[in-house]
Amino acid sequence: MKKVLIISQYFPPMGSGSVLRPVKFAKYFKEFDWQPIIITDTPRYYYAKDDFLLNELKESDTRVYRTRFRGRRNILNDNKLKRLPNEGTRQIFRNLSQVFYMPDSKKKWQKRAIDLATNIIENENISIIYTTAPPFRDFNIGVELKKKYNIPLVIDYRDSWLNSPSRFFLTPFHRFRNMKMEAEALRVADVVLTINRRIKETIIEQYPKIKHNDITIIPHCYDKEDFEHFSTQLPRTNKMRFTHTGTFFNNDTPKYFLQALAIVFNKRPELKKKIEACFIGILSKENLNRIKELNLFESVYAPGYVNHKECIKYLLASDVLWFMIGKGQGDELVTPVKLTEYIGAEKPILACIPEGAAKLMLKNHNAVKICEPDNPEDIAQFIMEYYDLYAMNNLPHPNSEFVNRYDIKNITHQLVRSFEFLIDIIPQTVIKEQLKSG
Repeated sequence: MKKVLIISQYFPPMGSGSVLRPVKFAKYFKEFDWQPIIITDTPRYYYAKDDFLLNELKESDTRVYRTRFRGRRNILNDNKLKRLPNEGTRQIFRNLSQVFYMPDSKKKWQKRAIDLATNIIENENISIIYTTAPPFRDFNIGVELKKKYNIPLVIDYRDSWLNSPSRFFLTPFHRFRNMKMEAEALRVADVVLTINRRIKETIIEQYPKIKHNDITIIPHCYDKEDFEHFSTQLPRTNKMRFTHTGTFFNNDTPKYFLQALAIVFNKRPELKKKIEACFIGILSKENLNRIKELNLFESVYAPGYVNHKECIKYLLASDVLWFMIGKGQGDELVTPVKLTEYIGAEKPILACIPEGAAKLMLKNHNAVKICEPDNPEDIAQFIMEYYDLYAMNNLPHPNSEFVNRYDIKNITHQLVRSFEFLIDIIPQTVIKEQLKSG
């Protein structure tokens, strides 16, 4: 069985959509004769914790190595959670971090990960190094290891390096330094992956030496087993349920959806007892205040953060799944992992999104209503249209062929094919000889 070294700073028990991609690939690599060996971090604490995903990997006997954290308490042995500040405060700290640290604040993680990876590579027959970002220091780690050992390197963009909504460049120098690091990663990598076409096109525009065939699109995916194993749904209410999963970051906000809900109840008061908005994830104080100001407390259910297993149950116990993407810089490049989980749930979708990658992705879904993210009147109209279909027991169903396209097994097979192609190009005997001579 060939071995792939996965480098991902985001990993369970950190609770975040960012951990799902490396976790699910690791789960299914063995079905394609690849053994995953994972290097990840041991943060002191995080704003959410999900032990379920970690236990899922333990059951599959996946090897996970963690960089050491100085101190007795960390996310593995302490249930203390980091308080999530409001969006304004988060943005200030995020921007300051990007002023003083480039490409991001994970400098200690990079050094520790390289030390740990060096030990593993020198004692294991590693065939491929796979790194996924952000944080983009994961790419830097892969670049350094590739230069040292000449093991084929695969870099996987879950977001744009330069154009993400969360990126901030105080001066042209900051942007230049980041471009230089990204250019080096693109030069050194043997395979470049992106989650969507818009990110791919942006990279090609910014780096003329990169050609169309140099980048492969491997989209986010959902795990069909999750929806089969967790088919025992939560108790249903007598209300129609619109559900959103995840925490609101950057330009994302429930503001306009909540305003739309208030408009619906103003136009059709009888629906106040028939429609419920469900928010799975951490709601900030500002958003809780919005709910109160709009007199929506009786129509909003917010259980807070739940683990991935419970999250899937909420998706299955919903009638319509909604999400929004803002209209700020880089939002047109975003396709959140929650979107493929929505697709896997096979429920109608209300997408409040601008022109961009997510809208392009959903065009063949067949059970979606799309409107601008900041237009409460249009959102309200679609809520009422969905309710009328619900009342007639006539909600639409997504295209099955479209849904199957994002099954994790199909996507993992695509990824493994890129690995196998590299193995054919760079014989393992060459790598072994270089390791011996090094």
